[in-house]
Amino acid sequence: MRSIQTKIIILILTCIIVSAAIIGGIGIFISEITVDSDSAKILNLLCSEKAQELNNTLGRIEQSVDIMTQYAVDNFESTEQLASDRNYLQSYLDELRALGMTAAEKTEGAVTYYVRICSEITGDNQGFFIVRDLQSGAFEENELTDLFAYSPDDVEHVGWYYIPLQEEKAVWLQPYYNKNIGIYMISYVSPIYKDGTAVGVAGMDIDFSYLTKFVDSISLYETGYGYLTDSGLNVVHSKNSSYSSDNTSLTAYSDEKNIVLDSEKIYGYEIYGKKMQTALRLLNNGMYLAVAAPALEINKSKNLLMLHIVLCGCIISLIFIFVSSGIVKKMIRPLKELDAAAKKFAEGNFDVSITADTKDEIGTLAESFSETADRLKSQMNYINSLAYTDSLTGVNNNTAYLRDSAVIRKEVEKGTAAFAIAIIDVNGLKHINDTLGHGKGNELIIAAASTASEVFGRENTYRIGGDEFAVLMKNTGAEECRSLAEKFTYTLKNYKCSVHVSAAIGTAVYDKNSDGSYEAVFRRADQEMYKTKAEMKSFNEYAR
Repeated sequence: MRSIQTKIIILILTCIIVSAAIIGGIGIFISEITVDSDSAKILNLLCSEKAQELNNTLGRIEQSVDIMTQYAVDNFESTEQLASDRNYLQSYLDELRALGMTAAEKTEGAVTYYVRICSEITGDNQGFFIVRDLQSGAFEENELTDLFAYSPDDVEHVGWYYIPLQEEKAVWLQPYYNKNIGIYMISYVSPIYKDGTAVGVAGMDIDFSYLTKFVDSISLYETGYGYLTDSGLNVVHSKNSSYSSDNTSLTAYSDEKNIVLDSEKIYGYEIYGKKMQTALRLLNNGMYLAVAAPALEINKSKNLLMLHIVLCGCIISLIFIFVSSGIVKKMIRPLKELDAAAKKFAEGNFDVSITADTKDEIGTLAESFSETADRLKSQMNYINSLAYTDSLTGVNNNTAYLRDSAVIRKEVEKGTAAFAIAIIDVNGLKHINDTLGHGKGNELIIAAASTASEVFGRENTYRIGGDEFAVLMKNTGAEECRSLAEKFTYTLKNYKCSVHVSAAIGTAVYDKNSDGSYEAVFRRADQEMYKTKAEMKSFNEYAR
């Protein structure tokens, strides 16, 4: 008899395959490090370059607003004069309006510019709001927003005014859609202070599409693209609209939940089933520019190199596999059978079949395993019979009922239940026990159980009390329930027994629209059974 040890010695020959795998693995590892480093440099370099271009654009916008703000401060006399001299106020605003016009016309993407004087100074709405006509391109005066009509907390309508004053510094507002002029825009607003006193704000709105067109022009590899996120890394614009339509957050899909910017690192995430690699750069307006490409495209050269390494390794390995396959195949088959049998065994399935006929330790183990499974199967069947079968009637007992009703309860919770319940109560058991003895009473119980098994099926019938039975029926409608109940009553009435046999029965079908639990169906069936019992008494039926 050749031992397992001898066979293992033969398998040592396959170490050559392992050696080939190790050598190939080292090659793959080195290539992966090299290609990953190069791809990180490519993504980060492009992202840095494009972010700098965007920041230059944003810087020009900031410069335009800063010029307006500085001019407003330098040419301002006093708050008292603004409040008391309307001619001075209008002259002051006209100068700012003219300067703003010059700045806006030289600022790419500008769609509005404005100056608002603090209402605490003038007591009313003073300033100007100039909007570019989308058709002609000319700037025209527009109606001022009534600051008194909105709460300072109303960010949507007056955040542009209160936020820079509260923060006491120039701020970029997050992109938003301006319903008044029908443009999706971003705003840069600066507070105007003179000698520590807030005078007003100056700002400029930029057509957001001016930035998005630049972002959409970014491309790399085959399908790589650029996109913008807000300060929380939620995508606000992407050429791939599906990535921004649901406010996708990179932190929700990224491999790293706490993304920290690193000029030499790229971040991986998976979205809509596609693995991506991205580089991020913070922009002057608090948003992030991201440059992303599918991992498959980035790793294309790496995958090609890996493929060559794997193919060479496979060719070498196949040579040795061919030599050892005849020996290994015969040994592996019984091991697989034992493994499959062990898994079934662990799941409680003792119907296992092992055909191993080797004359070694594996064959002996397989034979012993089969014998053990047969014995356990026999013992488990016997134990289950004792645990779940009523010894008197042979139907399922109360333990089986609790087990199976628990399964139905879970189905009710999941919304997948479809069942009906019948409750059966044997009439006159106590009287027969008292007058004729428990032997006759047992005949009565056995008659009811036998009839229920015949009509409803033994697998559906449970003895849950001394003279009470329950029937659980899957996928059974109300009409079928009534038919079975009538058949049960008729069959029991004609049951040949030494004592008079009768029983009350009630049924109920689960309705997911009105029954919130298993118990609700059980109560309805129980109530119908008691109603039937009362009717049987009223007809002088022999009922308990």
